[in-house]
Amino acid sequence: MNKKVILDVLGGDHGAASTLPAAVMALKQDKGLNLVLVGDKDVISAHKELAPVIDRCEIIHTTTNIGMNEHPVEAIRTKKDSSICLGMDALRTREDCTAFVSAGSTGAVLTGGFMKVGRIPGVSRPALCTKLMTYDKRGVLVLDLGANMDCKPENLVHFAIMADAYWRANPPLMNFDRYKNVKPVPRVALLSVGTEDEKGNELTLVAFAELKKLHDAGKLNFVGNMEARDTFSGKYDIVVADGFAGNVLLKTLEGTGKLFSHELKKAISGPFVLLGKLILAVRLLKMKKNLSEDATGGAILLGCKKPVIKAHGNSGARALCNAILLGRRAGDMNLYGEIEKAIGSLT
Repeated sequence: MNKKVILDVLGGDHGAASTLPAAVMALKQDKGLNLVLVGDKDVISAHKELAPVIDRCEIIHTTTNIGMNEHPVEAIRTKKDSSICLGMDALRTREDCTAFVSAGSTGAVLTGGFMKVGRIPGVSRPALCTKLMTYDKRGVLVLDLGANMDCKPENLVHFAIMADAYWRANPPLMNFDRYKNVKPVPRVALLSVGTEDEKGNELTLVAFAELKKLHDAGKLNFVGNMEARDTFSGKYDIVVADGFAGNVLLKTLEGTGKLFSHELKKAISGPFVLLGKLILAVRLLKMKKNLSEDATGGAILLGCKKPVIKAHGNSGARALCNAILLGRRAGDMNLYGEIEKAIGSLT
């Protein structure tokens, strides 16, 4: 049975103009990849670059999309023929479909994940998780990025356990080759306003105590509180936060990156720095590639019965290609079993 990744062709700010080139990129990069393309069959069939790899694609026809401003729950309930709903239905009911990827409405993708795909038994709430760059290039997983605005301590504990299971199950993502023959043990930190044990609000203080109990019992390598400024430090492998704080962290980091890029362009503009730009061109391009949002591609909704990948709404083809490839890897990981076992060990 050929395993397939489902792609929402209609989702995102650019729709098929980005999703179809991304599909072509992913299919050419991974010769074992098969896709289910959910969108307008006429538009998909007319995409010339897709022709050489169309034999590895299945099309589910629809022209109905869920808009970014529509109410997520109502849209999932009423727009049964939308690309998100049809894709989620296929993910839930078909054994050959292993992951779903969309750059569409975040609310609709999250709601569809909850309502249609369903939660892994024992998981209190699924959480959005992505990998960010660190100074040592190993990367750090950060969650929740906005799936749950109001959390309880139990939710943060489950986020930590799920991310720990995901981290251990995903050697390519976490650069395990750097560990050589040493079995990796992820360092889990709790996002707070200080590193001291007593720092934080009511939510983080209770969550801290629960995570420390797991550490003392040998079930989690919890290393304590961390401050947002240390996200890229390489001191941590997993950063746990409620969805509100995690989303603010992510968007602040994105804004900081844009400010740095803006100021760097100003600093190296003008005729007097042309020679310096030529000398540094290769290194600057490499830095841009490493720091680009496209490098990660998307965030995985941990805790669902099958992987759901949410790409940024304004993703270009490269970012969506990476999101598809992330879905392909996640679909091969048996995350359901690993997370169910990890959550079950808490009782």
